[in-house]
This record gives sequence, structure tokens and C-alpha cells, in this order.
Amino acid sequence: MKITKIELEPFSTNCYILIDDNTKKAAIIDPAICSQELLNHIKSSDISEIEYILLTHGHFDHILGVADLKGIYKNAKVAIHSLDADSLSNSKKSLAKSIVGDLQKPVNADIILNDNDKINLGDLSIEVLHTPGHTPGSVCFLCGDTMFSGDTLFCKTVGRTDFEGGSMDDMLKSVNRLGNLKGDYNVFPGHSEKTTLDEERKHNRYMRKNEWF
Repeated sequence: MKITKIELEPFSTNCYILIDDNTKKAAIIDPAICSQELLNHIKSSDISEIEYILLTHGHFDHILGVADLKGIYKNAKVAIHSLDADSLSNSKKSLAKSIVGDLQKPVNADIILNDNDKINLGDLSIEVLHTPGHTPGSVCFLCGDTMFSGDTLFCKTVGRTDFEGGSMDDMLKSVNRLGNLKGDYNVFPGHSEKTTLDEERKHNRYMRKNEWF
């Protein structure tokens, strides 16, 4: 498994390229914008096929690049949770309308995700965990000892819950669920630096009050 992080401006969103070592099939996670930088990384990587565009949630700063990327890699399947799927065509729900105007291009989901779904990327298995709080349809993707946490779990904090559809009660339940996962994970969040689940169990103020396991 190979992971490449590209921090995409102007939103400082972490977009990830996940590649299966054996088949060289790849997934693009949270393309905030279809920039030349992202395309250059894709072209310079040893990729046989872009199989998926995986979305941790439906906010504009994670999905604005989806339509253009899908236009280039037409066989890539766009996957998003059922409760955020309409954000792909609703710029008000994605917050794009109020923040970046008419920049969002509508696109349809190819795969509607639900909790505990499994996605096969070559020889890799990706598990979907529904983790609402930041948005109703927020998810984390688990692959081996790696977690792509979107805007649910950050280094030493959690995602905002003050946007429409956000809920701190849901966020705390989601964080508690992540804390109760067995073992440690390398955590690749939607913004800022990577962390580990053990570090967050110890030092994240939303998690450390709990006794794990």
C-alpha cells in the first residue's frame, strides 16, 4: 500500500492517493480541486487505473474537484455516504454556494456508501465507518492499519459541528466509536498533520477522558 498526500489550496485540504502495491489500482480520496499538481502526482505515480474517488463527506472543500477528475478518469467510481450524496449536486448543502459561489460542478455518485460497507481496491480491502457529527454522512475509511478520517478526527481535536447538519452529540459518539477500535491506526485527516489513534486516545481532549477497552 502506498499513500501520497497532496495539500490542495486554497482550502488546505489533504487529498490522498491510495495505491495497491500488487495491482497498481488507485483511489483518490477527497479531491478538493482538480489541480495540475494533483494531476501531475497521478501521472507520475505507478498507477494502472483510478478505480475510485472516495469522499469522506460532502463539504465543498473536499468535493470541488470531483466533476473535473471524473471527466478525465471516466471509469473512476465516485463513492459517498447516502446522507451526504446530494451535496454533490446541491451547492447549498455542500456550503459551496455561500463560500465560493458557483464554482461547484454537479456530479452524481456511482456508489452510495453505508456503515460497514467494504470496498475492494485491488488486493486491498477498505472498510467504511459511518462517523456523523461534522456532517450527517461523514465517514472514515479503514485500510489495514490506516485510517482516513476526513473532518471527523484531527490531531488533538475533532471537526467542527456548527455547520448545518453538524452535531456535537453525534461527533462524540463517533469519536468514541473510533477510540474503541482494536489496536492502533495511522490517522490521515482531512486537514493538518497525520497522527495515530493511540496518540489521540491519550492526548485528544475529546477522547482522553474515556477508558479504552
